[in-house]
Amino acid sequence: MSSSQDGYIVDVPYPTFVHRQTMPSWLNMIIQSKGFCAPDLVTPYRYLELGCAMGIHLHLTAAANPQGHFVGVDFNQQHLMVAQEGLEMTHIDNIEFIHTDFESFLNYDIEPFDFIVTHGVWSWISSENQNIVAQIVDKFLKKDGVLYCSYMSHPGATSLISVQKLMLEISRNLQGDSATKAVQSLNLVRQIGVAKSGLFEKIPGLNQELAELAQDKPNYIAHDFLSEHWQPQHSADMIQRFGKLGLCYVGGAGIIENLDKISLPVDVQKVVKTLPLITLQETVKDIARYTLQRQDIYVKNRTQLNQQQLENYYSTVKFGLLPAAPLGQDLSLDPKVGRIKDAIQLFEQILALLNKQLCSTLELSSLLKQKLSLKQLTEILLVLMWAGYIHPCQHSKTASKFEASMNQWMSDQQLNWRCLTNYGTAIQI
Repeated sequence: MSSSQDGYIVDVPYPTFVHRQTMPSWLNMIIQSKGFCAPDLVTPYRYLELGCAMGIHLHLTAAANPQGHFVGVDFNQQHLMVAQEGLEMTHIDNIEFIHTDFESFLNYDIEPFDFIVTHGVWSWISSENQNIVAQIVDKFLKKDGVLYCSYMSHPGATSLISVQKLMLEISRNLQGDSATKAVQSLNLVRQIGVAKSGLFEKIPGLNQELAELAQDKPNYIAHDFLSEHWQPQHSADMIQRFGKLGLCYVGGAGIIENLDKISLPVDVQKVVKTLPLITLQETVKDIARYTLQRQDIYVKNRTQLNQQQLENYYSTVKFGLLPAAPLGQDLSLDPKVGRIKDAIQLFEQILALLNKQLCSTLELSSLLKQKLSLKQLTEILLVLMWAGYIHPCQHSKTASKFEASMNQWMSDQQLNWRCLTNYGTAIQI
């Protein structure tokens, strides 16, 4: 068996990852908090994942969101055998997996989608396949539809270009599967780093970065560093590329990158405010943050919420506590939100209120009695959401018809993810 197909590693399975930031309610929360229209999650909607691997993420997303229909596409048949096994075990009926490559999928006769997501794919495929993915988005994404696209970014990934090239070339001369080759090639690169010369002198943190990489699963290292196509991107290029297709950049799915007051030095914030174009603003932010990976959200033919829609968002989207919420604890010591000193008391008050009942932004504003605008309060809620302490709830009472079987399958597979239908998400336990 060849170790790669079209330059992409196929002889070892891609490790299981779940990305809560690609789930419908999370994406909608960010888009609406920015003041733009997002897909309706009360009525049936369609969701496509390009490069779904073994489908664990898509299984959890579909199980937690039974009102949606979910489609996963992957060209690796071994991956999809696991995905199909999951369907047989869980009996989830709102999901389908398609074994095909992107070029063939482009010619499918299939209904358009409200969401198209692709994580861990774009930077590892050929330029030709990137063009095809863009064509898929152009053809199959509805108006006001959402694209989530993650990719390696300059300048954080720039220093790794030479490292990846060396690892790839070394691997061509090694025996064993791709995971074995990845570990051996990384070890050689780290031996070079011991001298702390050249690249390792100019970028002192590179040795530590590679030491942390060495702790990852060998299969992950193989998929991440032994692909023949390994292309970090400039955010400005990505924004312009999708802009030509009528997709407007909205923000980052990781949340914190949208909150400049938290993620940027004051002097950089001032520079950003002087720049007229989003491409310039995002490039400055990437430089200031040394961004390694971006998780961009785009909306097709983006439209702003009108005043009535905005008020409806503030009054109807309710939030609830997740199991990890540190109730009754001193959040000044919290590893996630403790550094935001001026908001600690507010964080604690919000968690206490949500422990009693689900609340909308408007209801929390009334109960808190703070001199905060609804926009400012929304930013506070987004921080708690990023930390994994709260989450927006489903808009209507959703039957948990797949939750038990899905969570049982996760337990049987010894995977520490569980779906929460009431929130339309999944959590690690």
